[in-house]
This record gives sequence, C-alpha cells and structure tokens, in this order.
Amino acid sequence: MTQALTPRLSPSPTSSSASAAGVFDLSSSALVSATRTVRLCLREARPLVQVMFVLRFVTGALLTASAAHHRPDAPHLLCGAAAWWAVTVSVYVFNGVSDLREDRANRSGRPLASGRLSEEAARRAVVASALAGLLLGCAAGWKVAEAAAVFLVLGYVYSAPWIAAKCRSWSASAVTCAAAGTTYLAGVASSGSTLNAESAVFAVVLSLGVGLIAAVAKDLGSTRGDALAGRRTLAVVRGEHSARRFCAVASGVLTLALTAGALWVHEVPLDAAAAVFAVGALCVAGRCLPPRAGKGRPVTDRGHRAPYRSWMATQYAVHLSALAALVLA
Repeated sequence: MTQALTPRLSPSPTSSSASAAGVFDLSSSALVSATRTVRLCLREARPLVQVMFVLRFVTGALLTASAAHHRPDAPHLLCGAAAWWAVTVSVYVFNGVSDLREDRANRSGRPLASGRLSEEAARRAVVASALAGLLLGCAAGWKVAEAAAVFLVLGYVYSAPWIAAKCRSWSASAVTCAAAGTTYLAGVASSGSTLNAESAVFAVVLSLGVGLIAAVAKDLGSTRGDALAGRRTLAVVRGEHSARRFCAVASGVLTLALTAGALWVHEVPLDAAAAVFAVGALCVAGRCLPPRAGKGRPVTDRGHRAPYRSWMATQYAVHLSALAALVLA
C-alpha cells in the first residue's frame, strides 16, 4: 500500500541534460581519439613517401596521355590517385608493424616504435586502408584495381615475416622496383591510353632507381638493428662503405640510361627529366661519400641518411620537372 501511494519521481531536467552532456563528451573524445590515430598512422606511413607514390601514378598517367594526344578522364584519374594513396598507407603501416623490433633497436622516433601508436590500431588501419584502396581502384577501372591488388601483395611480401624480402638487399631491390613499376603502369591504365616509349623509358629508369638506390641507401645507419633482426642487407654483409659505393655507381649508370633514352625518344618532358636526374644523381653520389664525424662527436643519423634523402629530393625534382614540361610544352 505504501509503495502504491509513493509518487513516481520523473528525472529532473538537470540530470537529463547531464546525461546528454556525458554522451556528447564520450562521442567527442572518441572522435578526437580516432583523429589522432589516423594522424599517427599517416605519419607512420611516411608522408613524403605517400606523396611520391601518388606523384608516380599521376606522372605515368599524364605522360602517357600527352604522348597519345588524349585527355585523361579526370574522375578516373582522381579515384586512381586516391586508391594509390590508400594502398601506399596500408603497405607502409604494415611495414612499420613488421619493423617494430628493429625500429626500437635503432631508436626510431616513429609513432609505432615510440609507443604513441598501438600495434592493434595500426593493424586495423592496414586492413581499412587496403579495402579503401581496392574499392577506389574499382571506381577508377578494373585495371587500376588489379594493379592495386598486385601492389598490396608486393608490399606484404616485402614485410611479411614468412618471406620478408626486406631482409636481403637483392630481394628488397626486386620488390621495391616492381612496386614502383606497378605504380606507373596503374597510372597508365587510369589514363585510358596505352604505354608508349616516353613513359616506358621514364618508368623503367626511375623504378630501377628505387630498387638500386633507395632500397640500399635506406639501410645506411640501421645496421645495428638490422643485424640484430638477422637481416642480410648489403650494408650488414659488406659494410656501409660498400653500400655507399654501390649507390654511387648505380646513380651514374642510371643517369647514362635515362640520357640515352631521352636522346632516343627526344620528347621535351623526358629531356627535362634527364637533365634534372643527372644533377640529382651527382648529388646522390656526393652524399655517398663516407660521412665524417666532428672531433669527439659521432656521425649523426642525418649523415647516415644523406644519400637516401638526396635520392628522395631527386625523385621529386625529376617528376615535377617532367610534369612542368608537359604543362609548358
């Protein structure tokens, strides 16, 4: 009887507004956390490398379309570029996960190695970005989607523990060269034109540069962690001096190859690319000289990474000069 006579108290406006504020704060914090995770994943995937792969894709498309006097379909080109950015993020975040032990031994400041990005969040990002890349690739055309799938396989073959092509210089060079070449071919596919001599020469030489210079130079200064992980890179097996000499010789040989190709094709974009490549290759060779430490000071990481940084700058300059020549021609 007492229970029946007890009035039911409705929640006060203050408590309901507090509950709504709590839900809002929860969703807001989740959004902030997700944004932070995305930002850290993008940083782990190396923004300069992401832009470089998209630049390869776009250059392959525009060089091919220009030579065929054909205007590429803008939506397909944009979807294809977005797809390539997504699969590049997937591959490089996966590489960061697989390199976690070595990066910590080498005292890397990347988000995964420093603990700012959790391994679980990184693995989720690998899957999500791979799926996004494949879907965007389908929107750009089946050939682009197929190339994206090949690129993902190459990226995982490079890093996956069961094969780990990264552990040997020859296999790392082969896989990275194939990945760069696949990028150019995907760009050609998105252009709606067929591969021509100009884009073929450009793609072959620049892809070889990735395999013969970048794949070797990036290991300089990382021999301690690489040896600890059982890697048999050129810098570990033969020493950093031999690796530097190899990169310098490869720079000279590829300069001659691109110059010969430019003289054979004789198109303005390729001529401009060859001239810029020659200057950049000279800088790479100069940076391959053994770094000298100051009195009482060890060689810094910047000194070890100088050849790789010079090669990255050369790649950017070569691609941008080719695109600029296309616009001005």
